[in-house]
Amino acid sequence: MASSEIPRDLILANFQVVTGIQDFDRCLTILEGNQWDFEKAVKDAMPFQEGYEEVGTIDAAAFNTNNESTIAQGRNNDLDYHKIEFAVSWQEDTIILEVPTNRTVGFIKEQLQNRLGISRKNQILENWPNNTEITIDDNTVISSLMLPDQVNLNLLTTSTADNNSVNLIRADQCEFIVHNSGGKFTLHFPWCTTLREVKAQVADILNIPVKRQKWTRLPNFDDNITLQDCDLPPVYSASVASSYDFNKAAFSADDDIDGNDDDDNCDSMDLVNIKDNYFNSNNQLMPDDWKDLTLALSGFSDAFEIRYGPMHPLFFIGPLKDALDECFKGNVNQRKPLFVYIHNSKSVQVNIFCSNVLCSESIVNYLNQNYVNWAWDVTLPSNREKCFSLCTSLFGATATFSLERFEDDDYPIMLVITKVKSSLEISRVLQAKMSLDELFTGLMGAFEDYRHVLHNELKEEEAREARQRFKKLQDAEYEASLKADRAKAEQRAAEEEERNRLEKEAQLLREHEEQALMEEVKRKEAERQSLAQSIPQAPPDNCTDDVIKFLIRLPGGERLSRKFYSRNTVKDLLNYVASNGFLDFEFKVVTNFPKREISALDPHLSLGDAGFLSQDTLFVQDR
Repeated sequence: MASSEIPRDLILANFQVVTGIQDFDRCLTILEGNQWDFEKAVKDAMPFQEGYEEVGTIDAAAFNTNNESTIAQGRNNDLDYHKIEFAVSWQEDTIILEVPTNRTVGFIKEQLQNRLGISRKNQILENWPNNTEITIDDNTVISSLMLPDQVNLNLLTTSTADNNSVNLIRADQCEFIVHNSGGKFTLHFPWCTTLREVKAQVADILNIPVKRQKWTRLPNFDDNITLQDCDLPPVYSASVASSYDFNKAAFSADDDIDGNDDDDNCDSMDLVNIKDNYFNSNNQLMPDDWKDLTLALSGFSDAFEIRYGPMHPLFFIGPLKDALDECFKGNVNQRKPLFVYIHNSKSVQVNIFCSNVLCSESIVNYLNQNYVNWAWDVTLPSNREKCFSLCTSLFGATATFSLERFEDDDYPIMLVITKVKSSLEISRVLQAKMSLDELFTGLMGAFEDYRHVLHNELKEEEAREARQRFKKLQDAEYEASLKADRAKAEQRAAEEEERNRLEKEAQLLREHEEQALMEEVKRKEAERQSLAQSIPQAPPDNCTDDVIKFLIRLPGGERLSRKFYSRNTVKDLLNYVASNGFLDFEFKVVTNFPKREISALDPHLSLGDAGFLSQDTLFVQDR
């Protein structure tokens, strides 16, 4: 593969590894001055270094950042390289090592083996800063990881259970970290999983057929062997790419048609589709033909996390207008500035910036706490136009013109949006060439500036509210005085009117009560007469049928005596009492022993079945 076919971010990373130059701007200047020709740039940067050998023709293998033999050509000696202090925690101790950046991770393990007596092959180093996409193994050169001057690591050990398996302390699954040109992602497999099953799941994710997967650092065993039998550590990293030579795809397809490559079982259309999936799926973070903005932004966030890891700003999922409402609506003290991240996968520095700067823990925590974060991808022309159109509608043509001047390699671009007196403003424009400290300082400065603006707005709002409260108080006092005068006059008139009304109401009430009383007397009399007509005749004295004689004691002390046939009903008895003026809704008829209310009995029940004796006493009581 020629240098022109290699992603610029990978050329830049390897250039820093080979030359040992840590200054990002200097590296970028040298590479641009040599039209991104890796060989010429290295010669330009290291023309007189003693021990330097010819770089030679560049191919894909030369850009494996884990290949120690490749970058060893640029080494001089440890004294020429910057040193990093590693604090390695082991049980209750901390081992301090100063390691030159030209050394490898294996060198660190050798030093730990000499200090602790733990075999290098049984050492696992954890807690590497989450700022790199490079697969870390014993051959990884320290300078390729772009680490800070001080790094804290944790040392874990493995214990040999038998000759065929190695079990990591605290591990119950294999954490499989897969690296690809589009980023990295983590899978978890039981130890009984076979290599074939691992490759099949990766094929589903990356759309690279199993037989076309080209692995780096994957054990070269039969695909039916399990992870347990591969003697893998619980956390394992490997890289995968497609083995298709897309530049020769047409010839491969022709060979299939002629029958010379039956095993591939792939026609020219398959090759074209695989090539499209391979290149298109690993560039932009937003699709070209999205219909639902919310789904597109959600996909951006997921793709960003797959590419750069879980430590990243929390992006607001929704239209920019909703993000602005989230920032600037509500109480002044709760408002936040809006951080707009504009991504472009064509930029040579996008991956390094995102991995090392934007996704650093300090930046992520500060953004998530003090900003609302919203993102967009302008890799594709259609999404770029939509971004500029949105910018024009919110901030005007001048702001859009400023953004249009940026080239692909100027990205990512970050905007800090604030709102001052109902007007949206772009208060800061931040670029990817900034270091972590510069970005943090810029974000902090923008935030503090906005807090100062909010403080002034809060003071103005409080003064305005104080004036409004004073005016309302004066108006309220004046209205209270007028209201009191009106109230006195109205009270006198109301009192006179109320006396007249009460007198009329009292007269009407008396007339109404008298009328109601007369109507009630008439109604009761009519009801009494109706009930009297419904009462069956009393049995004669010489009657031989079953007869019950009732003595009925009235509330005033009077008594009633009446005979009934035992076949007469409870209703007949109650009607008799009511016909004497003691209606059921005013009075109740009860027995003494046992105590029971006659009106509660079934009105159609015969007196005999109701349990009355031949002579029985009843009591009429008020309800």
